[in-house]
Amino acid sequence: MPVSLSEMLREPVDSVIDRERRALEDLLRTRNNRAVLFGAGTLGRRALHLLKRLGAEVLALSDNNSSAWGTSVDGVPVLPPAEAASLYGANAVFFVTIWNDRHWFSETKAQLTHLGCDCVSTYAPIHWRFPETFLTLRLLNEPPHRLYRDAESVLQAQSLWADRESLHIYQANIAWRAMGDASELPGRPTVFTYFPEDLFCVAAEDTYLDCGAFDGDTVREVLALQPQGLACIYAVEADAVSFAKLETFIDGLPAEIRARIRPLRFAVGKERSVLRFESSGSLTSKASEEGAPIDCFAIDEAFEDKPLSIVKMDIEGAEYDALRGSARVMQRDRPILAICVYHTQSDIWRIPLLVREMLPAHNLYLRAYEGDGFQTVLYAVPPERVVGKTAA
Repeated sequence: MPVSLSEMLREPVDSVIDRERRALEDLLRTRNNRAVLFGAGTLGRRALHLLKRLGAEVLALSDNNSSAWGTSVDGVPVLPPAEAASLYGANAVFFVTIWNDRHWFSETKAQLTHLGCDCVSTYAPIHWRFPETFLTLRLLNEPPHRLYRDAESVLQAQSLWADRESLHIYQANIAWRAMGDASELPGRPTVFTYFPEDLFCVAAEDTYLDCGAFDGDTVREVLALQPQGLACIYAVEADAVSFAKLETFIDGLPAEIRARIRPLRFAVGKERSVLRFESSGSLTSKASEEGAPIDCFAIDEAFEDKPLSIVKMDIEGAEYDALRGSARVMQRDRPILAICVYHTQSDIWRIPLLVREMLPAHNLYLRAYEGDGFQTVLYAVPPERVVGKTAA
């Protein structure tokens, strides 16, 4: 990191709020109010409308999808990347208006820089200027000033990591949230797994709690590592459509493995309640006012008499509360944890701090598996189960 987090986070909150408001116009001014939008999909079209509202001159859109070349959006042409760069690379801001789990900003920036674009930005300044209208899927995309208000905790969490890779992923994520700089976020991983074998191994005697079991995708991963199954697998899924697929998958397993898997349809949270939950069958199903009623239990209650040795959570932003409802089980069993920390801006520091409080002896790691901040996972591993040890 070119600037330390402690230096970065010295900026007063009032100054950060002002920076958010001015960033887009300030950047456009460096190129005489001229812009090109790289990414002609939903974000690009939305950005086009918003930039026009500001009076910016949007010269073109561009995209790696060749089927879009030669078309136009509201009268603005969609050009091949090489043509857009040749025409405007030296005299326009190229905003990368792409954000999904299959996109890495660092790759796109390298592509555009190689083509001759000398001012390449993330979409962050547009989002900061229009925070309520630009992005519908927010996840970690909150205004930076909210992070700065929690600077003490952000800096405290920096000291938790057990290896250099984790520290780098943490620092890069904070820079992305604070400065809109995605260039240091991790690139494409060689593997996508909740069970990284360089950190810990899954054993046949493990009891595994899968919170957000979806259609059984992570159970399949466990069984690939331990084909004879584990001592017990508790597969918790609240979405009715995904739960039906989960049951179908389990029903197709050999009887001796199937007998040790318990599909459970409820949500997990900090306490017992009734939620309304989407039943879309998608990976992003979550609590919603339009959803159907579903029981929610604290892990401390649901697993009061069931020992756990591995716990995974991918529950669309409910991870923090679910952990708060698991303190007794965590302290009793000291399980390995694999917890998603990308669903809200603050999860990447508040969840590790909570885990450290509950499990002070565990080693904490971060790994990133998908593009631009998606699928960033916290691992907490008791010392006796750590496989690889790299000093931070």
